Amino acid sequence: MIIVRYSEIGLKGSHARRMMENRLRGNIIQGLLSAGENASFRWERGRLFLDGYSNPERVMDVLSRTMGVKSFSEVTEMVFSSPSEIVSRAKELYSQYLSGKKFAVRTRRAGGQNFTSVNLNLLVGDALFPYSEGVDLEHPDLEVNIELRDNRAYFFNSSRPGPGGLPIGSEGKLVALVSGGIDSPVAAWMAMKRGSPLEFVFVSLAHPVDTVDFLSVMKRLVARWTHGFDPVIHIMDGSSLVAELAGRDDYIAPSVTFKRILYSVAEKIAMSTGAYGIVTGESLGQVSSQTPENLMVINRGIDIPVYRPLAGMDKDEITDLARKIGTFPESSKGEFCSLFSRNSVMGVTAQQVEHDMAMFSFVENLMSSDTVINGSGIEQYTSGIPDIDLQGKEIESDPVVVDLRGHDKFDEWHYPGSVHARIGDVKEIVDRFGKGRTFVFYCQKGLQSAYAASEARKMGAVAYYMDTEALKRTLQNRKSHTS
Repeated sequence: MIIVRYSEIGLKGSHARRMMENRLRGNIIQGLLSAGENASFRWERGRLFLDGYSNPERVMDVLSRTMGVKSFSEVTEMVFSSPSEIVSRAKELYSQYLSGKKFAVRTRRAGGQNFTSVNLNLLVGDALFPYSEGVDLEHPDLEVNIELRDNRAYFFNSSRPGPGGLPIGSEGKLVALVSGGIDSPVAAWMAMKRGSPLEFVFVSLAHPVDTVDFLSVMKRLVARWTHGFDPVIHIMDGSSLVAELAGRDDYIAPSVTFKRILYSVAEKIAMSTGAYGIVTGESLGQVSSQTPENLMVINRGIDIPVYRPLAGMDKDEITDLARKIGTFPESSKGEFCSLFSRNSVMGVTAQQVEHDMAMFSFVENLMSSDTVINGSGIEQYTSGIPDIDLQGKEIESDPVVVDLRGHDKFDEWHYPGSVHARIGDVKEIVDRFGKGRTFVFYCQKGLQSAYAASEARKMGAVAYYMDTEALKRTLQNRKSHTS
């Protein structure tokens, strides 16, 4: 059988503990069913025992991804009436594996046995010693673990970790602002680890490119970690935000205003769905909109709590966790805020953001474009997105190449003959050169240029996007072929 351990749940009062134990059991059952597995369950305080399954590795894979599970082990169980019976069983289980190895015996007890853990360690150790190369308590080749619970003994070699935390659904619901980048999915994962089911909100700025990237991350997050609930996902068309905030000069603090817009949308969804707060992926000081001064201004007027699980983590820590939980993006086109980061200001005032918010119906436009799906429907929704290949691979047919980076980057290097423009100049560029031309937009990582190519396509032009490195490679390949 498999023994499952939890920690925090055992510290709760009897009513809360029973509720959380039942929630954990239900979440494990749902995870097993999705993996094509089943099991029978038995509870003891602080432990859950699983039996009757067909594939232990499949079961343990589910347990490793179930919030609330601290650790688990595949065990051999026996009923005993004296320590000598435990010693005999230990010899049967381990003597054949000890040749040429050093070992250690570790015992944990719960119940009313008339002997101590140290006594049993010595008895089992003495019995196994002749079969081994000796004892090594620090770095054993084989570890004999014995857990005693009343008159039952459980033998196992090792424990595997679960995520820990609390079972999803044991705490109140939250709304998570999530992109297809690195940070926000990790923040969402950390909130789920604390037992909160999430409703996800995504604002697409370069549909379908960023939407597909977002859903790729969400599919992994949902499939791996949301055992026990099927999250709701809101997908909103934010192209009007780009046209306004990045296309005009009369917005004072576009990057901070953009964040306030997202918070306001999340707040409306939270209030309408009974959620108790907002989860974001901000880390203090990582970018200009995440300074304490600007975060205070972004929070102004938001009447529900904002949770920032990553506040004290640096980028390397966040990236490592993203890789560990499987949400690290397969490709990165940059963060949304990079679209609005011109003239970044470290200390934006509330009045400046209120000025920007009053100039356009940002929140109303986003709410009216809300498309709602469930986590279980990600694949179906993704399959319905038109397969439009916006990403350029090579420069062909004498296109109009448009550089969307800042002046400093353009002056440092640009594609020969490229036109320098801002993200808000797409219509003017297409009108100037005509819809009969092919356009290739490029920026540092691809998000701005993906938006521009998408907008040019809507105008009837043939358009593609590239990032700077891809364009440099294309230029280098061309030079190699002609030399």
